[in-house]
Amino acid sequence: MTTSGTPGTRGNVRLTDSRVKAIQPGASAIRVFDSVVQGFYVRVTPAGAKSYAVAFQRPGGAKVHVTIGSTGTWKADDAREQARKLREIHDSGQDARAFMQGERGAQDVAALVKLWEEGYRHELKPSSRSSYNSIIKTIILPALGSRLVKDLDYPTVKALHRKESKRHPIGANRMITVLSRLMNIAELEGWRPRATNPCFRFQKTKETPCHRVLSAAELARLESAVASLVTAGKLDGIAADLIRFLALSGLRTGEAGNLRWTDVDLDRNIMIIRDHKTSATMGPKHLPLNGPLKAILQRRAGVTLDKLIFPGLAKDKPIQGLRNMWLRVLAVEGCELGEATPHDLRRTFMTTCTELGYPPAIGDTLLGHSLGKITDTYTRLSMDGILSHSSEDTAQWTAAAMRGENPRPGSKVTTSQDAQAQA
Repeated sequence: MTTSGTPGTRGNVRLTDSRVKAIQPGASAIRVFDSVVQGFYVRVTPAGAKSYAVAFQRPGGAKVHVTIGSTGTWKADDAREQARKLREIHDSGQDARAFMQGERGAQDVAALVKLWEEGYRHELKPSSRSSYNSIIKTIILPALGSRLVKDLDYPTVKALHRKESKRHPIGANRMITVLSRLMNIAELEGWRPRATNPCFRFQKTKETPCHRVLSAAELARLESAVASLVTAGKLDGIAADLIRFLALSGLRTGEAGNLRWTDVDLDRNIMIIRDHKTSATMGPKHLPLNGPLKAILQRRAGVTLDKLIFPGLAKDKPIQGLRNMWLRVLAVEGCELGEATPHDLRRTFMTTCTELGYPPAIGDTLLGHSLGKITDTYTRLSMDGILSHSSEDTAQWTAAAMRGENPRPGSKVTTSQDAQAQA
């Protein structure tokens, strides 16, 4: 490195992160200029503070220095590209300093997330909020939190989607949905021009529909694995009963996990699902309580004073981390369920109900699907009529399978209560 005629200024070298890090402070401020982009340099104060800047000469000869940012937040290559952009702005006759001031006033993705939390998150259902929070925390903020909202482009989003798709294809697709919503908010708030959403018409990874249905033998192995973990103290009894509740009801994880004691009536055999995918249009769902579900509820009622049936560690919050607990169950020797998921229990419940001879529309109603083509008659069915019978028969078959009794597909299981009635 040679020294030029200006005190505190050193000759041109290609600035790199390692070279910048190696520069030691002196008695006065030091400037080391880059050999690639004219005027680009790093400034080191006697106290050791380092920052990138670029120098211009105005037509009248006056020197202008525009600070880009500290070396702690800018990599050398990125700062060089910013300097190149500022030179182009300066050479075109515009004010590079004013442009940089505007850049510093621009908001980043982390600020956009905060805006969403304060002004838009309340529009989502609790379950959707939880999903958004998870994607934002684990994918969006780590990768894009410091990026300026106005500069976020399609190639950047595409690269992130490609990276996430290698590990979690479905999660990568959900990330696009969440990010697209954030970009729409940015346009509404004037943080970026209208109709510039980089996620618009984004081609997501094709998702292969899952058709996994657990057999009677697999349900037996599932229950055996759950019970063994509880006995060994490696699975909380609340989580174990929640898994059983999912298998015996066909509910979604969030629907069952958010159930409160005020939502169930053991005397009338009714449970009310308030938080579900179609709650905005359908309102609360009223579903029958079958015998196996009541047994779980009666057991839970004897050990908890919480408002929630399946409470987590935090007060009045549902149990968290069920996915990890489920993976713990799958890892039990002899479980052998492959890559089964809790949602497969919902599909198994529907399949069992249909195989027992009940119309698919009845199974759809028990699962709380948006009724679509199902006539309004089904929405007014009595809780002690066909809905109750179908729920009871499906749950009794599932419970028998979980006990290891290996019931035949499509054959109703005779309970002790049924046997007494026949006698």
